[in-house]
Amino acid sequence: MGRIAKKMGILAACMAFSAVLFSPAIAGAAEYPKKNITLIVPYSAGGSSDIGARRHAQFLEKELGVSVIIDNTAGAGGWVGWNKLMKAKPDGYTIAQLNLVYVDGYLNPEMKRTQNLDSITPLARHVLDTTAWAVKPDSPYKDAKELLEYVKANPGKVKVATSGVMTQHHILLIQLEKLGYKMEPVHTNGLADVMTMVLGGHVDVASLGAGDVRKQARDGELRALAVMSPERSRFLPDTPTMKENTGLALEAYAARGYAGPAGMDPAVVKILSDALGKAMNNPEHIKEMENLGMDVAYLNSDDWKAFLKKIEKEHKEILGW
Repeated sequence: MGRIAKKMGILAACMAFSAVLFSPAIAGAAEYPKKNITLIVPYSAGGSSDIGARRHAQFLEKELGVSVIIDNTAGAGGWVGWNKLMKAKPDGYTIAQLNLVYVDGYLNPEMKRTQNLDSITPLARHVLDTTAWAVKPDSPYKDAKELLEYVKANPGKVKVATSGVMTQHHILLIQLEKLGYKMEPVHTNGLADVMTMVLGGHVDVASLGAGDVRKQARDGELRALAVMSPERSRFLPDTPTMKENTGLALEAYAARGYAGPAGMDPAVVKILSDALGKAMNNPEHIKEMENLGMDVAYLNSDDWKAFLKKIEKEHKEILGW
């Protein structure tokens, strides 16, 4: 009886192991991906978000061995695309580009949204776009310290062009006002308008991406005052950080990455996150993004979610939401 019981125990253990090994979830993850993946870009074709996603998708296809189909679903500042993502099956075959506008979009009480970070599955961070301030060469402000000294003595008189309401550029000005530096934001529809405003002398300062102003700074059309990051930007290596120049440890940046619907299989999330990272860190892709003025800054699924939670906490404090 002892031998029979022992054999029966071994058989039961083997059956249990087989049941786990060949469970639908694990079997599905082992086969993933077996068909094309749809990547929702929640903005129109031809913009920087779309271009960055398309460049990255080419390398992602090589990692996964399937096609990545770009689906431009624009509208409501990205929310038409994100709502489409949240309605998709959480099987790893529909993912979307995600940026910080998503976080501010559900935090804003005026929007009355019920979504949050648990409504999606963060997969990976792709790029960071550090904010820089720039002025015309004949501006009286030689650096950010001189500018803020004037702002302190003359609240509301300095006009700063931003790419829109509640962008990182606008939130930075709100943060500075709370520190006693009040400037007047002039919101535009994007980078081209910001450039036109500052070069035409309609505003005193342009707030824009470090990569977006590098050519004008190099050619002497604009003078970069500071970058809002812990370290100097590779795009403006001679421009000090805000902390270096003023002592204010302020950071501002746009961040883009990817997310899936809520409820994804963790094994599929890992496959996707790893593949996204390998594609991002391909030297050819890094060079492509650098040419577009973007810094590849990969974070895996867990770290991307932690980053988004950090942004959520900071923006709640700054904006009073």
